Amino acid sequence: MSRRVQARFLLALAGVLVLFGVLAAQLGGPVALAVYAVVVLALLVAGVARARPVAPPASGRTCSCCTTTVHDPVQVR
Repeated sequence: MSRRVQARFLLALAGVLVLFGVLAAQLGGPVALAVYAVVVLALLVAGVARARPVAPPASGRTCSCCTTTVHDPVQVR
């Protein structure tokens, strides 16, 4: 997934989370907002802790499902 798509997704997610935070503050007051903030931060910390970096394919490889490279000669039969 490209960085641009990831950035737009995270921006949209942040907007939705802020909107729910405003809704929680309006309906439940500051206590509900504090509880909501703690839950969101806990989920964020858990997600960051579980996240794994995406390893790029080895140099010259077009995918991770085969052992050939783009530089190998083509055999025509």
